[in-house]
Amino acid sequence: MRNQVKAKFAAAEKIEDWKTALAAIEEGVALDPDNLLFREQHVHLLLHKMHDMQTGLPVLRQFIREGINTNYELMLTVAFYQLFNPAYGYSQFPSVERFAFGKELSEHILAEARLQDDYDRAHSYLMVAWYYHASGNKDRAVELLELALQPLDGLGPHRLKDDLLQTLADYKGEK
Repeated sequence: MRNQVKAKFAAAEKIEDWKTALAAIEEGVALDPDNLLFREQHVHLLLHKMHDMQTGLPVLRQFIREGINTNYELMLTVAFYQLFNPAYGYSQFPSVERFAFGKELSEHILAEARLQDDYDRAHSYLMVAWYYHASGNKDRAVELLELALQPLDGLGPHRLKDDLLQTLADYKGEK
């Protein structure tokens, strides 16, 4: 049944039939409410494809609440990406809600980062730096990126390290 839902969703998404895609993904969430992929696609579709903030924001709020209450790290990462991934445009996203969600998630992610290994902590700091940069606190964003890079310093070429260095250069206005 999940494969049928995925196939319906993929076909509708391919032709940008968002109403059909939404019906398929809502069917998937109803059939398997713990399926992170269905839930992530539901939030993404509402917020970034349909730009339906009235429906999407409560869905995202519930998603964030569950992630924090269960301390489900992947769920929190997914929520953070919906709010601050530089690859998405946020012009239609209400700033007040976006930054309120971001503040709550950032505080939780930073508290948990202390318990992570160097790589996971660096990834957490990168995400939270997106929030601080977007909210206008460039200094805090740069500080987090520099903290994230310290334990990765001895590593050779590394995708996360490269992402951190590029983001840091962007935030400092360097090349």
